[in-house]
Amino acid sequence: VITITGFIDAEGTDLRKRILVCIIGFLLMAFLPLAGLSRESAEDMAEEIASAVQPVENGEEGSEGGNETEDNDSKAQDSFVILDTGSGEKLTVDDKSFCIGALACEMPPVYHEEALKAQCIACYTHFCRLREMQRSDPDPELGGAYFKADLSKGREYLREELLREKWGDRYEEYRSKLAGVVDAVFGLIIKDREGKPADIAYYAISSGVTEDSEDIFGFESDYLKAVPSPWDLNAPGYCSEKKVDRGEFNELLKKEDGSYSAEKGIGDIKRTASGSVLSIVIGGVEYKGARIRELFGLRSAVFTINEADDSVIITVKGYGHGAGMSQYGANAMAEQGADYKEIIYHYYRANL
Repeated sequence: VITITGFIDAEGTDLRKRILVCIIGFLLMAFLPLAGLSRESAEDMAEEIASAVQPVENGEEGSEGGNETEDNDSKAQDSFVILDTGSGEKLTVDDKSFCIGALACEMPPVYHEEALKAQCIACYTHFCRLREMQRSDPDPELGGAYFKADLSKGREYLREELLREKWGDRYEEYRSKLAGVVDAVFGLIIKDREGKPADIAYYAISSGVTEDSEDIFGFESDYLKAVPSPWDLNAPGYCSEKKVDRGEFNELLKKEDGSYSAEKGIGDIKRTASGSVLSIVIGGVEYKGARIRELFGLRSAVFTINEADDSVIITVKGYGHGAGMSQYGANAMAEQGADYKEIIYHYYRANL
């Protein structure tokens, strides 16, 4: 009976009940001689049994399916609390709405749906982890929020008004696409060995090989290991160039460290296996690659510096910190036929 009602799942409880009554009644009447029941008694019994059977919803045919649906339902009722650094106010957003706004913030809606699914899972994993951390060990500065972001500038999460402004006439089309993507993978996260949301990361374009978290963030992770991402070599903006006036170049570095001496030029450079500059000696001072990236507004820490007479030319590969999933690479994989599970496995070595 349960299998039949779950299979029908058509137009509500009344339809299922009527069909159930017919089936049970038919079975009971077939055994009237054995059961010693009249036709009326059989129909009354059928009604009683049908009324005792609860309708099956959301695919809860078995224990496994029921647990998964229960988890998803609990997440659907959950929410994210964001501290808006622009206004100082806290915003509460339900999980599904948040996933749409976070996905829109991270990846162009024109990207392939499988890439968008992978990004949605990565976003949800990242922010679920922040939420769990704040629930177990709250940061007083957040005042009960799970993380902070300047929402007026569309950081971390794009509110509806910003989505409408950003997408214009294509708002309905893009929002519908992202809502469908979120529905398809809602509730899925990348879990660590303890079953908690894994510490993962993502960015726009790699240098052609992703980075190891130990080199970039200073901690070891099973999910942030260096893997090839050759698709990025064809990405628009893969290679960028920053030309800096020599006077400005010297001034910035001397302000950072007073012992800087322009006459000493560029010295030793230490890089990760994937190409990011860990440290570089300039003017007799050792600077971290990440700091040079920040000082000169570079798109990544995979760079080379060439000196000219009156300027310094910095050539950069990729866009972002380089650890975890390359968003361009994910889209290229999807366009070549990979689904979101394959993308997640490639960049994080994780199965969903």
